[in-house]
Amino acid sequence: MNTTKNHSIQSVVRAATIIQLIADSPTPMMINQITEITDLNRTTVWRLLETLESLDYVERDPVTKGYQLGYAPYRLFTKTNLYGPLIRRARPILEKLRDETNETVLLSVPKHNGTLTIDQIDAPYSIRAINYVNKFLPSHCTSNGKILLSRLPSEELELILERPLKQVTSFTITETNQLKEEIEWIRKYGFSLTLREWDESENGISAAILDERDELIGFVSLLGPYHRLTKEKMIDLAPKLKDKANSIANLLK
Repeated sequence: MNTTKNHSIQSVVRAATIIQLIADSPTPMMINQITEITDLNRTTVWRLLETLESLDYVERDPVTKGYQLGYAPYRLFTKTNLYGPLIRRARPILEKLRDETNETVLLSVPKHNGTLTIDQIDAPYSIRAINYVNKFLPSHCTSNGKILLSRLPSEELELILERPLKQVTSFTITETNQLKEEIEWIRKYGFSLTLREWDESENGISAAILDERDELIGFVSLLGPYHRLTKEKMIDLAPKLKDKANSIANLLK
């Protein structure tokens, strides 16, 4: 019993030490750096990192393979919402967008390999989107995720697209060249669509929130039932959505 207890405590200490190392590092840490500093063998470090990543305490950069903090530590240890300032400034604009469109409005931020929804204002209908707040969504089958892909350097995009694309619904794009064509379309027109690709009952449209250096801050999205929020309607709403995203960006300058 004592041996098992000591081993469990040792694992917790090691995991906590790794989290602290990553938190203190100004850049993502490579596994060999962590192994050298902790004086643990590579297999032990790899297993601990794999567990921490599955719990969202750390996340691995797909290009450098370095580790940095995930979202979970902020959610647990920050007394105020990490994204509180962005939510407070954006909400009046998002509420106006909801009133003008009568569809659910989402505010999201970029994460590695996907996006995190940080605020949602629901449509006034009984048939509407589920609550996506605090949900991590993949990049290849969501409208905000496709914008994230369109903003990536070509090297990083290629690395992501080398992996198999998960077939989430029967409408999900899983063919790499087809997705690349859509990414080029997004770069040309400045907004992104998803047509029943994440949820067979939903369509969505997103626009990017960019800072004064043209860096990606977040996304404004509209989400609704595919029979109500049609592709044609979303394209008509695109200028309005882009205008709201720009208004939020201007508030952050």
